Amino acid sequence: MDRIEQVKKLIPRGSERLITANQIKDITGIPLREIYGIVRYLLIHENIPIGAYREGKNSGYFIITNEEERKATLMPLISHAKEIEKRINVIKHINLNSEVI
Repeated sequence: MDRIEQVKKLIPRGSERLITANQIKDITGIPLREIYGIVRYLLIHENIPIGAYREGKNSGYFIITNEEERKATLMPLISHAKEIEKRINVIKHINLNSEVI
């Protein structure tokens, strides 16, 4: 079984049970950076609705099974994207000729 299939089979359906990237690493031996890439690949290229929670003990990956889980996954992603957009806009418009430092 290839690494993509290994990771795919470990991600549980629904947010009641979650699996972290570290747990996947411990089970498979796949490095964390590669696991992140595989999860991204599964979502973007195979359209597998992988959600993630990132809050303390309630963190890990799961397969999104309903609208509530979809919304809970999207909220922090949208917030993070807005913060990145703010940083991009500030960097684009900073006057590089002023002596700030």
